[in-house]
This record gives sequence, structure tokens and C-alpha cells, in this order.
Amino acid sequence: MKASNYNFFFPYEPDDSKLIAYNSFSNALALVDKSKHEMLQQFIGAGVPIDDEEFAKQLYVGKFVTDSDCNELDLIRFRMLQSRYNNNALSLTIAPTADCNFRCAYCYEKDVIRPDYMSADVKDAIIKLVEQHAKTISNLSVTWFGGEPLMNLDMVKKISDRLINLCEKENIVYRSNMVTNGYLLTRETVQLLNELKISSLQITLDGCENVHDMRRPLSDGSPTFETIIHNLETCIDILPHVSLRVNIDKHNVASGREVWNILKDKGLLDKVKPYLGKVVSITDEKSKSNCLDTCAFSQEDFNFYSEFYSDNMYMGRYPRGLRNYCGADSISAYTIAADGRVYKCWHDLGDHSNCVGSILECPDVDANEALRLKYILFDPTTDKTCSQCKLLPVCMGGCPYDRIHSVDASSNVCSIYKFTLNNFLSTISQRLKQSVNDKV
Repeated sequence: MKASNYNFFFPYEPDDSKLIAYNSFSNALALVDKSKHEMLQQFIGAGVPIDDEEFAKQLYVGKFVTDSDCNELDLIRFRMLQSRYNNNALSLTIAPTADCNFRCAYCYEKDVIRPDYMSADVKDAIIKLVEQHAKTISNLSVTWFGGEPLMNLDMVKKISDRLINLCEKENIVYRSNMVTNGYLLTRETVQLLNELKISSLQITLDGCENVHDMRRPLSDGSPTFETIIHNLETCIDILPHVSLRVNIDKHNVASGREVWNILKDKGLLDKVKPYLGKVVSITDEKSKSNCLDTCAFSQEDFNFYSEFYSDNMYMGRYPRGLRNYCGADSISAYTIAADGRVYKCWHDLGDHSNCVGSILECPDVDANEALRLKYILFDPTTDKTCSQCKLLPVCMGGCPYDRIHSVDASSNVCSIYKFTLNNFLSTISQRLKQSVNDKV
């Protein structure tokens, strides 16, 4: 046997006789007696056999030690390739319109917002694309995006009805969610979204009323906060799960706490779960100086979760092992704009220079091979920096868009766990330990 390259050991503050052990390859977490950790260190450093058979067994189960001939980088690469080139599932991000009723100060789409609404031809091409995959896939995932997708709710309904019927006919599992600003989310609309099997929503509030309205106004400058809150209150009994994004930069770092307290006061926290998002400026140098780097953001993220989330929800911050990073580096994921242009990442929407083809030219939706391959072929297991990183299995090279387009790549590509892994695992370990003690 040999030690894994992906082991982490941290102090366990409630008990100085133990250490927290974490392996990013297996995602295993354990408490280890310091005496046994010393036994492991003797094995690693001097080849002294581990004479505690049960301890050796548990180390092997958790992948803290592995077979001598095991190449962990090869295994990570194998899992990545399996996931990237899997054709068992199809993921579509669909923008039924390029129009938006908001003009958010930091929006990366603000320069490409236009009154384009999806045509029947594009709708039919989307259905045809799914039909072409129907015999080989078992899962279809649809994300409704924009612009603001609720500005073309009729098209959302027409496409959803067709896809739901197709999936039922072909025995395909259908999942759907929507990214919306929430301004048009009336009770009637939520009832329709439920009928269309849209099971979760992402909505954004950027702080208390005056902060949010300054950052996320309507296109005519009018406020939006009060309407969004009213919609959530009016629909709370029928809302699907809502992930409420709070975008923060240097000017509103306290907004997560403000939003939490607002939701609590209005009795919305059972359905509406806030989390922090990092504002990233793609082209505006002045705005870029207002953005938090990943180190600063990760600390705010840790503080927010630690202050407000109970044990079950806090576990949502436990590191998640990745195979490939996202749909952008997968062959079975497409982002489809209202005009039928196809992109690999929704951050590219509307920028025609980053289009990889057109769904109206099916079956050849991958005409721009050069850009597509930049997304698909980056291999973090051979990258000079990533291949040496102990967090590679939970990062996999970071956001492909940021890497390709060099959006502050030096500070933004790496995972937040580069800066807060110790903090999160320490808190999670203490909460798990206390939960076990409470049950005894």
C-alpha cells in the first residue's frame, strides 16, 4: 500500500487527542486518534507497517491509503472522461428570449439584451434535437434561462409540454428548473410552472430594499424589491424549492445577513434558501475593482453558512466530488439562445463570436469546433498546476468559462475550498459528532 496524494489532516478543536482526516478523492471524512495518525505518518515516512489491522482496513476503505500500483491521477482522468463523454443524459439550457425587464448593474448580458423572442422554428428544432437523442438517453435536464424567461412564458409552456410528453413516451426521466429574477412570478405563473414540472427556481435578491433596488432595477429604473418579496409571500404555499442568490461584492458584503433576516421575518425560510454568489466583472475594469477575489468571497461564504444554517443545510457545504466541472465541458449539454444559436456556456449567450453553431442547422450544432474543443478538451490532470493540487477531485480545474476567457483567472478559477476547507470541515465534524452524541 501507499498513502493517497489527496489526504488532509486538520486539528479537531474539541478534542486535542484527535485529528480530522479528509480525502478529496473519495470524499471520506473521519476522526483519527493522534496516536494512530502517527502510525500512518511512520508508514508514509519510513515504511513502518501499520500493525493495527482494523485501522489499516478503515484507511483503505476511505482511500487514505491505496494500492501501491494505483495511479490516482489516471483514475481521476478516467472518471472525467467517462462523465464528459457520457451520452446517457442530455442537458439543455434554453433561453426563450434575449429580452429582460431588469437592468442589473453587473449583468454580463447587459450588452447583448435585445427584444428577440424564440420562434416556432427554433422551438421545433429543440424538440427535434431531443427526439434524436431519445433512444439513447435516460435523463433529460432543462434549465430555463434568459434574458428573463418569464417574459416568454408561452414558449416555456409550449416546449415543456412537448418535452414532457416525449419523455413520458420514451420512459426518460425529466427534470426542469428556472433562473428568473422573480418580478413576474405571480401566483398564476407559479401554478403553471408546477404543472410544467419546473421543480426549482433560482431568484436573486441583493440585500435590503434600497441596496437591491440600486443594483437590480427595472429597465426604466423603477424598483423591484417589493414586488419580488410580495410574489414570494403570495405564492409561498405553492412555491417549488427556491434557491435565493445574494450577489455580493465589496459594496454589499453584509447583504446575505440582511436577506436572511428579511426572509425570516416574513416566514419564507421553509421554502426559500439563500446563498451567496460572487459578482464577477467580465469586461468593465472599474467594476472589476469592486469584486471580491475568491479568497475574500470564500471567507464571507463560510461566515454566512456558519452563522445561519442548521446541521442538515450546513452539510450542503460539504465538498462535492466532481467528475467534469459542468455542462460547458460535456458533449451532451447545450445552451440554446432565442435565435437558435448554440453556446457551450450560458455566460456566452448573445455573444455571437462565442457561438458554436445553430440548432436551425441540425444535426450539425457544433460548427465552431475550435471554441467547442477549448471547453471540452482542457485536462486538469495534465495541467502543471492543477495536477499537483490536492483539491483537484473537488475542483477539476475550475470554471471552464473563466479559464478560457481569462476572467481574473489567477484568483477566480480555484475552488473556494482552497481557502476554507479547514474551516468547513472543522465545523461539519463538530456538528456531526454532536449529532451522534445527541442520539446516544
